[in-house]
Amino acid sequence: MKTGIKVLIVDDHPLLRQGLKTLLELEGEIEVVGLASNGPEGLRLAQQLKPDVVLLDINMPGMNGIEVAKEMRERQPGAAILVLTIHDDETYVKEMIRSGAKGYLLKDAEPREVVAAIRKVAAGESVYPTDLMERVMEHYHALEVKFGKLQSAAAISDLALTTRELEILRFIVEGMSNKEIAAALYISEKTVKNHITSLLRKLNVEDRTQAAVFAVSQGLFTQE
Repeated sequence: MKTGIKVLIVDDHPLLRQGLKTLLELEGEIEVVGLASNGPEGLRLAQQLKPDVVLLDINMPGMNGIEVAKEMRERQPGAAILVLTIHDDETYVKEMIRSGAKGYLLKDAEPREVVAAIRKVAAGESVYPTDLMERVMEHYHALEVKFGKLQSAAAISDLALTTRELEILRFIVEGMSNKEIAAALYISEKTVKNHITSLLRKLNVEDRTQAAVFAVSQGLFTQE
């Protein structure tokens, strides 16, 4: 029977690794099962130790955190990746979401925030600071977006999205709730949820945030 959250720390700074280990071991339900100083070592330990959460830095020599996250998503899909970094740049946030990270925290976060984020991602939730996500979406909201005007018909063909799913994806990017989408399309919230489930599956993402960032980063909607 599972008794706690197994955490693997991947960071090239030894003091930070040890400090995090000491901090987390004060929490009864969290067990630090491994420490890695670089990407390849992190991938090897993840395969060997099968952690529930991987606490991952971005800036590492040789293989950076974005590359590690992509590889880890393929090799260890059961491990939730929580990024802990100095970078508050929205470009890194978008890249880590696309790489499969479940959370993103800055290294100046309070210890209680780090612990809370580990618990949340271990439980299947996403943890992204609101201010960073607002910046991720800023450039999209600055555009005058018209539904149906797409960069590439081939891209939509490959995704096999229906017209209704495209409508809902546009509304998700605009930040509308299921209730608001239902009202705009004159359908039930249950129907909206069913469409979103199908949409997430086709986009190979896990939640609405990842769907929105995917749409923006891939340029599915363009300016007039």
